[in-house]
Amino acid sequence: MMAFHNESIGPGKTPPRLIADLLDYNPRLKRDGYNLMTDPAPKFCDEALNRRSPSDCRHRLIKKDSLHTTKPSNNDESKSTQHVEAMCLTCRCHFSINAVFRPTEFGGEPCSLFEPHFPMHHFILTSSSQSEENINPADAIKYDGLYEWYEYSCSAPNCPIIVSIKILFPRLSKSLLLPIEDSELLEERGIREIQKDPVRFDGERPAEPITALSHLRSYLSDALSCKGDLRKISTRNKKFRISFADDCNYIFEYLDFKLVRDTLEGDEFNTFWRLPRITDNNKKFIEDAYFEITLRVLTQPKHFDMRTFPTPVCAMKHIRIVLGYNDYPERTRLFDADTEEHPYYASLGAVGDFTDGLLNWAYDRQCECDPINKPYYLDCLQDLAQGRGSDDLQTKVVMATSAGDYGLKDLKNAYGLFGISHETTEPDENIIDLYRSYLESTPHMKDEANSCLRIIAKHRNSARIESLANEKHMNFHEALEFLGVGPDTAPEFIEASAVAMFADGDKQRVTLALKTIAEQKPCDITLQRAAVTMASKTGEVIISVIDAYKYLQIPSNTISDEGILNYFQSLHDKASPAFKERLSEAVRVIALERNSSFLLAKLQDPDAEVQASTAEPVGLDNIGNTCYLNSLLQYYYTVKPLRDMIINFDNYRMEINDENLKKKKVGGRQVEKAEIIKAQRFVGELRKLFIKLKTASTSSVRPTKELAALTIFSTQAEQAARKKSINVIPESKTSLAQVWQDQTSSRIFSSPQVIGNEVEMTEIIKEKEVDRLDTSSEATLVDANSSYSEEFKSKNWSPTHIDSNIEEKEFKYMLNSESGADTITTNNVSVEASPSAVEMPEIPPPIPPRNKAGLVITTDESNDSNSVDKLWDFGSQQDVTEVIGNVLFRLQCAITATGYEYPSGEQIDIIRESFFGANTVYTQKSHSLQQKVEAWSYLLVFPAKSMTRSIYEALDISFDEQMVEIDGYLVPQYTSISRLPRIMQFHIQRTAFDQENLRSWKNRTPVTIPETLYLDRYMDDSDDPNSAILRRRRETWIWKRQLAALEARYVTLLDTQADLNVPDALIATQEWISKIQELEIDGIKINPELPELLEMRISEISHEIDQISMRIAVLQQNLKNQFTDMRKHEYKLHALFIHHGEAGGGHYWVYIYDSVHDIWRQYNDEHVTEVRNRDFIFKHETVGGGTPYYVVYVRSSELNEIVNPVFREVLNTETDNTDHRLTNEVPEGFSASNCAKATDEIGNIEYVS
Repeated sequence: MMAFHNESIGPGKTPPRLIADLLDYNPRLKRDGYNLMTDPAPKFCDEALNRRSPSDCRHRLIKKDSLHTTKPSNNDESKSTQHVEAMCLTCRCHFSINAVFRPTEFGGEPCSLFEPHFPMHHFILTSSSQSEENINPADAIKYDGLYEWYEYSCSAPNCPIIVSIKILFPRLSKSLLLPIEDSELLEERGIREIQKDPVRFDGERPAEPITALSHLRSYLSDALSCKGDLRKISTRNKKFRISFADDCNYIFEYLDFKLVRDTLEGDEFNTFWRLPRITDNNKKFIEDAYFEITLRVLTQPKHFDMRTFPTPVCAMKHIRIVLGYNDYPERTRLFDADTEEHPYYASLGAVGDFTDGLLNWAYDRQCECDPINKPYYLDCLQDLAQGRGSDDLQTKVVMATSAGDYGLKDLKNAYGLFGISHETTEPDENIIDLYRSYLESTPHMKDEANSCLRIIAKHRNSARIESLANEKHMNFHEALEFLGVGPDTAPEFIEASAVAMFADGDKQRVTLALKTIAEQKPCDITLQRAAVTMASKTGEVIISVIDAYKYLQIPSNTISDEGILNYFQSLHDKASPAFKERLSEAVRVIALERNSSFLLAKLQDPDAEVQASTAEPVGLDNIGNTCYLNSLLQYYYTVKPLRDMIINFDNYRMEINDENLKKKKVGGRQVEKAEIIKAQRFVGELRKLFIKLKTASTSSVRPTKELAALTIFSTQAEQAARKKSINVIPESKTSLAQVWQDQTSSRIFSSPQVIGNEVEMTEIIKEKEVDRLDTSSEATLVDANSSYSEEFKSKNWSPTHIDSNIEEKEFKYMLNSESGADTITTNNVSVEASPSAVEMPEIPPPIPPRNKAGLVITTDESNDSNSVDKLWDFGSQQDVTEVIGNVLFRLQCAITATGYEYPSGEQIDIIRESFFGANTVYTQKSHSLQQKVEAWSYLLVFPAKSMTRSIYEALDISFDEQMVEIDGYLVPQYTSISRLPRIMQFHIQRTAFDQENLRSWKNRTPVTIPETLYLDRYMDDSDDPNSAILRRRRETWIWKRQLAALEARYVTLLDTQADLNVPDALIATQEWISKIQELEIDGIKINPELPELLEMRISEISHEIDQISMRIAVLQQNLKNQFTDMRKHEYKLHALFIHHGEAGGGHYWVYIYDSVHDIWRQYNDEHVTEVRNRDFIFKHETVGGGTPYYVVYVRSSELNEIVNPVFREVLNTETDNTDHRLTNEVPEGFSASNCAKATDEIGNIEYVS
């Protein structure tokens, strides 16, 4: 059997459709000459189809277990044969379904649910046959029987399957078995035989049909299993006489029983029926008869024990396995057995439970195999799409019509408009004459006539008719003359003139004139909207905005204007001429809905230069994997104090002299002159960019390469990359895990700005991660060397100072449970928790180690070229937070100080006042409370491992109390915020390090981010001995410990991981003991009170579970409401940085809030678009396919003073010609010979997320 190819082979059926038709098919019964198994589904024309009669048998197939050889599942044995032998429980027809996998010349594989292009077979009828129709069943050849046979092959290229279905009529007719199935005949026979010999038949009574059938079934079963001499049945047997007597001899003869006579004592004879001898010729016949009688027994009223009879097993699962569609995805729907499936499903060779994806695939297969009926199949799909309310199916229909396809209804209507049939053989000339005559009589129907003519042109593949359908009849000058206006007439007057003429004139011509003028003025939204409105009044169908997106195959209305243009251009180039206009109309509809002059201009001229609006920000071009840099620069531009300082840099520039250099201390270290020079050059480059963002007339501007380099690379990074590489040869073998362990010995705090002699900011975490509850505490992220005070202060507070009003006694038995000892590192102090100590706080996921300059292994000597390479390599390893730290560091280095902190000497300036806050870490030692104040520019937020966590819960990890070991004693330690900045920045730590696989991974667990954030609960008010904040915080710490113990106990009692939880185990034990007591086994003695004691314990456990559940709910509610009334320190969400990708890199964009206009915008490199639906940001676990990475809040009371996203003063485009030009400036430290190399290499930078 050859595989089908792309030739027209006619419609087919998927396996579910084929079996659905088989179950409805009644052999030898054709309705209106239609055969379900051989003929294509009749076309549905809104009239009910007589598919089957209510009296027809709906087959219920059961397996004939002794014969089926179905394999348990699909396999790769392409040459194997699989088959199912079944019969109908109702009509007792026999069905044999065989699947043969024959080798093909191409060595193809069968269709599979795992293959997207051919998820299941698509069967085409190849042949059929049946026994002679003029043979009467009574005279038919007994052993062959009456049958019908059908063979199908799969239409998929190279699929080797061939399926045959054989339907065999029942072997035993109803009239044949009437003597043993009719109760009255059986009763008469029994009474007659009993009356002949009352003594011998004393106590016997007439047989029931089920008894006689069971005897006959038993005889056939013995015959089939007989291995030696055949058993004989005496005709004098009492049961035989009552059930069969001599009335049923013809039944036994038909079943190949043989009547024999044996001589008894004397001259008497006895007759016997000898069981049929099984041969190859009659075996199939006897087996089928056995199964039919078995089914007849099972369908009789039950009057005795039926446990010896088999239970029918449905054959459908095995049929699905053989035909390769078991467990296929099904559409979820409400099933109504009384509702007929829509005929369109049968036309597509599908069934009603197909998913949209499978239905789309079935449509494609029918169109490919039967292209002549493609219009009808499109009607089927369109109607089903509407009935199911499916966006996917409707999109498929839109795509098909966009490609120039049409439905059968549209085809009939198109020909019908001109009074002819779609099956006409009229030549093109006659149709063109009909079209022109129609327009002369009904000129107002021109648009509809043209649409119909396009369909006819497509149907006939006529270029001549298509050209006529697309012919334009009015140019721009003719349109101006028709409306009595000039090319410079104001749009409002053009619209007014058209409206006046529309009332009394040729509405079609007026509309065409207005549309023609609007096309020549694509950026004029007034004219565009007027043209569309007028067209709709003439009856022209204007597509909706939703359909416009579907025509363009755009999945979301949040896409940028540039994205819409890209979709349009990709489809427009491949579309037929008839549908290019429809695509243009879709873009025009979307442009009017968005008020987008950009789309209207590009629709008319793809090369048009569209001037940027002063009401919208402009984008930043990506100069090579600089998406995060672009997001960061856009965010900084919205910060008014920072933006004003950059633009007016001369007012803030630090004068470089010995006195200023002596006092210059940033990031906890003295700043050198070279760094200040480079920092001021950085601000100069940033100023150029900010001026472009303010004045550009284009939709985006390009950052310079030097700005990118100065932003990404610190002085130390360049120096480290330019040093000659050395081979690191350790004295002893050291594994990567050991190197990592050595690095992780430092404290978990990390600075967001430059510290010491490194720009690198690595969040170091202890290697062993401590398992504990999310509600535990954690040290907060701070700058290790940027402390306001390097000294500890003391307060005479007791370490046991806790509100005595909080009751914990009832939970002591829970808190004293054993726990393993884990070790963490906090403040450079190793902490080991003892079993009796409070549970240790959650440790953030470990961060992968960075390649320090001293650990880089290289070969050969460096030259200028590979120095540049190493600089970019170093930059590609920087964490995005390191870039932020570098920017803030350079800004502070470039500007003059407004003051200095005492005693650290740290510089105070506009950057520190805006972005830097401070924490106070309190550690209780002996009878004194020690404190240390540390500065930060952002706080770390740690996502949970699996479940969603609020930002408050994540911050609690850093601020809650925990126990640390100091001088051999466990003492409490907690953190408070001692100073809040105007701008709060949070870094969501999503990167962790898998120490088993030695690779980084990204934590995608959501963190809920509110639009308004209140930080009162973390504020430091320790100067007040009766601190309300601290008192409430201590209450929450106790509640969290109680909650942790309760939840642990709850999990223990209801452990879903075990086979039995505690209550179920106790119940099972009680039941088992009760059964043992009932059996009274010798040698086993059970305390009679034990079941009662178990019952009491079960009751206690159930009560404990209820009490724990109630207490957990109370504690959770207490924690939720503890700080709701504290709203003094309020912050509003301003920016949300999003990362899409994996731990090794990806793409960044940022959402920024415009409080003046109350809108959010997405800044995605050169594209800046408004987010119309905020749910897209706030009600998705992933935002636009990415995850929040960096979050910025602004103090609410100063919101309008601090941020202003739109700051634009567009200059004349002729004077601003540098926006999209590459700079030729060379960054300091780059040789001229390597400048080009550096420019190329910047394209390879990826930021580590």
